[in-house]
Amino acid sequence: MSTSVMTPGGHGASTHYPVGQRAMIITVTQHPALVVGRVDSDQLKVRVLGRMHPGSDDFWDGNWLVSPISARLGGFVAEIGAGLRVEELQRFRRGLEAIHRQLRGEATLTSMEQWISLTVQCRPNGSLSVTGTLADDLGTGNTLAFRIVGLDQTDLPAMLDALASIERAYPVLDRA
Repeated sequence: MSTSVMTPGGHGASTHYPVGQRAMIITVTQHPALVVGRVDSDQLKVRVLGRMHPGSDDFWDGNWLVSPISARLGGFVAEIGAGLRVEELQRFRRGLEAIHRQLRGEATLTSMEQWISLTVQCRPNGSLSVTGTLADDLGTGNTLAFRIVGLDQTDLPAMLDALASIERAYPVLDRA
């Protein structure tokens, strides 16, 4: 059996299995995602499906991402078709890196179009306070205020890895 991994744009993996003289190719597409929370508890997930304007290479249009947000928070379940910007996620990663290094401080993800406001604050004991709001429609929709409990500094590396993966797949274009 031979295995190779291809990541076109950082999203896919193909595994090649030789079958006689021919090879069978199985392709699985994975989109990078940021998960805040734990599998068996409250959780917020930001998936990045691609650039909103794939032909644009300028700062203002080229850095919009198709980034739906799903959440399971207490008795609420939400699916929001949001659009975030690459530099918003990058700023959040930098804030989380500072928290991870210093075990204190605050990192905020705030979207230009107000889909999400998410604040992660590190307490002196290493536990994380995670609070935020989600909006389901620009300007006129409903909002949900939430908190995610039970996280600590050991949850930061997975969030940082996810954000780094998103940045590798979708780097900031044409800095203004």
